[in-house]
This record gives sequence, C-alpha cells and structure tokens, in this order.
Amino acid sequence: MNDIKQMKFAVIGGDIRMLYCAAALSERGAEVSFCGFDTPSGICGGAVRCGGMADAVSGADAVILPVPYSTDGCRINCPFSRTEIRADDVLSAVRPTQLLFAGLCRQAFVAAAEDRGLTLIDYMNDETLTLKNAYATAEGALQICLREMTTVLRGSDVLVLGYGRVGSMTAELFSAAGARVTVCARRREQLALAECRGHSVLDIKHIIKLSQGASVVINTVPDRVIDAGFLSLLNGDALIIDLASMPGGVDDDAASHFGVRVIHALSLPGKTAPESVGGYIADAVASFAGRLS
Repeated sequence: MNDIKQMKFAVIGGDIRMLYCAAALSERGAEVSFCGFDTPSGICGGAVRCGGMADAVSGADAVILPVPYSTDGCRINCPFSRTEIRADDVLSAVRPTQLLFAGLCRQAFVAAAEDRGLTLIDYMNDETLTLKNAYATAEGALQICLREMTTVLRGSDVLVLGYGRVGSMTAELFSAAGARVTVCARRREQLALAECRGHSVLDIKHIIKLSQGASVVINTVPDRVIDAGFLSLLNGDALIIDLASMPGGVDDDAASHFGVRVIHALSLPGKTAPESVGGYIADAVASFAGRLS
C-alpha cells in the first residue's frame, strides 16, 4: 500500500463536494490540482487551480471526476463552470498508467474506459462511502422537512417509500425526531427488517391506503410509485420529498394538477453537507489509490 503523500491528484469538475475532496487530499499531504470551477475558492485549501482539464490531468497519478461524473453521459458534471468538459476528452487525456476515479458511472463510460486500457474505479461502489452518503442524504431530507413544514414533525405521519440504504436511514432519523413512520417497500425481507426496528410497514403496492393520513411522503424508489390515484387523495398541505434519481418516483403532472408540493432533492449531500461528503469521497479515493497505485 502506497502513501498518498507521494501521489498527485487532479480533481475535474463537480459541485462543492469536490472542492472539499481536493482540500481533504491536500491536507493529507498529497499534491492536488483542480479545474472545472470558474471562480477560485478558499474551500480548496492547498489544492492548486489549473487553467484547463489537460493541464490538470497531465502531471497526475490519479484523476478524480465528480459524483455523478455526468448528468447526460457526454459532458463532465461542471455546474460551476461555463466551459464544457467532454467525457471523451477526459478519457483521451488520461493515460493507462494513471488511475481514473468517478462517481455513478454509466456502463457506456465504463466500456469506453476499458477500450482505452484505463483503470476506472467508481468510488460510489465503496460501501463505507455509500453508507455515509446515505446518512447525509437522510439528514438533508430531514432538514428540508423541518424547513418546509408549518407544524412540528413530532406526531406527524411520515411515509418512507423504499427501504434500501437511504430509506432505512431516513426512517430511523424521522422516527428519532418523533414522527410516526410507515415504511413501504416491495421486498418482504425489507418489510420484516423495518418492522423489527419498530416501524409500521405496508407493501408499497397498497400505499394508496395511507394517502389521506400522510403529512410527509419521502420517496427513495427510482420508479413511478406515486401516481395520480395516490396524489388525488393526499392532504392538500402534505409534502413530498423525492430523493430518487431522475425522473424520480412522482407523476409531476398529476402533482401539479392536484396542487401537491413536491421537492426533487437530487444530489442532496452536495447541498446540505458538502464538507463532510467531500471528506468521505477523499477517504474512499485514498483507500483505493493506496491499494492500486
């Protein structure tokens, strides 16, 4: 296992999480450059801002792309830059001797990297990072809920749709805050686990039974599970927080028709806890790099 103090990293694009990732790697003693941000920021610590992607990549031992690495599969996700960085250009710039890290890689990107003989690591496959990111997502959902509600959360009826990593942590946090949580999932083992943890449970195909009493609905299922039938019965002051990746799990046209508030909370940890999650990404990258370099 190599010491990352001997390594050079290039962070390309992303949101504020990636600046904190660059800063965390720099604090560990690594040499770090970054690009994809139009305005210099004090967040990046000792990391050095480069003029362009090619300059950042050329001297690096490892190149780090954001999470998600792209929103369209073609361009690197660079919300703070007016300059477009093409995914194909990054793959052409990276050499087989360098490590390439990215978050939530599409299969076509993985295949293109393999065709070029590159070592591509999706750091979101790191279970420790995934669990910590799920907690940050759940905490962000709680922040949104407390900000948007006009009543206290304690005693409110909250439906959590899905009981994977994010769903389970969301249920725990909202329950700890005093909400009456019902978990809705498809898999029997997930429902059994939720019940053992003290939550009420219901097969997700029957969620319409709970629509009239719900104050908050939190969806983590990347499938259309909240349809017009459910929305038509939902209380007018109810809040839906959709944590699922686009297009999400809500019939938005129906929600608009029935006047239901829907908040699509994508990349929530990058907005509510960027410093923590940037550090988690740095931890995962450092772990992989130390083993593979």
